[in-house]
Amino acid sequence: MARRDRQHVAGVVCVLALSGCANLNAPPSPSAPASIATSPALTAPAPATPRPPADSAFIEERARQAVETGRWDVAEGYYLQLTRARPGDAEPWFQLGNLYAEQGRLDSAERAYREALRRRDEVRTLHNLGLVQIKLGIGALREAQRRLPADDPIQEQTREFLRGALEAAAP
Repeated sequence: MARRDRQHVAGVVCVLALSGCANLNAPPSPSAPASIATSPALTAPAPATPRPPADSAFIEERARQAVETGRWDVAEGYYLQLTRARPGDAEPWFQLGNLYAEQGRLDSAERAYREALRRRDEVRTLHNLGLVQIKLGIGALREAQRRLPADDPIQEQTREFLRGALEAAAP
């Protein structure tokens, strides 16, 4: 067979193959064997369906379980997921604040409580924020007391503020 004829035959075969591919999603023609038209290997794959967003109630339950079992990092991840899934909801921020406060991550707890308050002005959040701020204040006063020279006049004032803060924080 001449080269030109081979090229022509190859072109015809490609056209036929491509035209067959384009029609795989069409109903089988009466002349086509049913096994070929319905074969999974020859049908186009189903279009990918977008994954539904994770159920926030499920995520919330998993976060609670993680807290109950002391898996702080896992709980934190779930609560952060909830803050993205429910951006206007204060509850995930409140729970995140509680988680951070429990771990002694007071700066993070303060930020989380403030985020919760931005979404909903609630007294329990304000209460927890106040407690965290007292703890932060006590920590700062202790650090100041430690760093101040003994003869510095502020040393006595710092001691008095610290004593008052500790008394106020005592149950």
